Amino acid sequence: MPIRSQTVPIPSLLPAMPPGALPEDDFNAALVRLPVERPLALAGLHDGASREVRWPRDGGRILRLRTTPWEGASALYFDFRLNDDLHVQLPPGDELLVTFFLAGHVTGQIGSAQGRALDFRVDRALLRTPNRDGGYLIHIPGACRNNFVQFRLRRALLPRWLQALGVQLPARQMAELVDRDDGRVLCNAALTPRVRDCLARIRDEPADQPAFVPLFHARATELLTCVLLDLHQLLRPARSGAEEGADDAEATVRRLRALVGEAPARAWSVDELAQRVGLRTARLQAQVRAASGLSVHGLLVDERLALAARLLRDTQLGVQAVAAEAGWECHGRFSAAFRRQHGMAPRDYRLRHAPTADAAPRRH
Repeated sequence: MPIRSQTVPIPSLLPAMPPGALPEDDFNAALVRLPVERPLALAGLHDGASREVRWPRDGGRILRLRTTPWEGASALYFDFRLNDDLHVQLPPGDELLVTFFLAGHVTGQIGSAQGRALDFRVDRALLRTPNRDGGYLIHIPGACRNNFVQFRLRRALLPRWLQALGVQLPARQMAELVDRDDGRVLCNAALTPRVRDCLARIRDEPADQPAFVPLFHARATELLTCVLLDLHQLLRPARSGAEEGADDAEATVRRLRALVGEAPARAWSVDELAQRVGLRTARLQAQVRAASGLSVHGLLVDERLALAARLLRDTQLGVQAVAAEAGWECHGRFSAAFRRQHGMAPRDYRLRHAPTADAAPRRH
């Protein structure tokens, strides 16, 4: 059973990563690095000799498994936490990519930083075609756990797999799956019940135990079978935000709040948020105002202030740390915005909402 696993600490003594992206082969090589004086190349993770790989200054830890549930299909399991942000450039390939996030806040673009956004979300199925004109740029945030399962599927075998399972797709959808190579997101869909159950069984297994390796092979085989059986259902909701019409204004606001909530300190621009939800900027502004009465910038500030209020109530972070967590570099501007929203200074808000002695604040 062709399974390879490696759990390694990433050395914290390496120089800071230079500007730009880290190619995937260097990423894979770094996953199996020993201390700096004893580099190691592992067949299957990196073809060729080890080389110097620059990692974030503070290091991190990664668990990576790779198995082949079916001929022409590979299943990958990643569970990692970095102590600094990292950008990984995935080169062009010729495989369909199906990703299921179990935890984390990874983001990405098709091709480059100017490309269309990849909207990775927990408990969604993201299916995208290979991008033969530039690959993908993936942004991995530091200081949080990222955990996902991904299938890479050889497209020439897909019709045979579907036929064996008795699954029939319209000719147009089959052509997109087999022939398209522009990095198109074919679906970013809610999970079907049986796909959700398969992922739950993977999530519930203790990944730090040796038994997880053969278990992941079995679970990956089961999950891929369910994905293909439900492929028509997963593809059905693959519509862009612009096509969904004005009735989805409230859904757009929910998506924006979720995006900001995942990375409140990020320097979001209105254009970037519009790109992330698949709308033109003017359309996004119109939908947000219709559903909330706020501009996109106003909604962004509202979400950050709501986070700041929760942190003041529920944690022992200092006010300046709360401001930074909620996306303000300037403490004075944060205090002024908070006072406008809540009618009092952040310190007064904390005193007024201080928990009782039998419910001491939690450390964040």
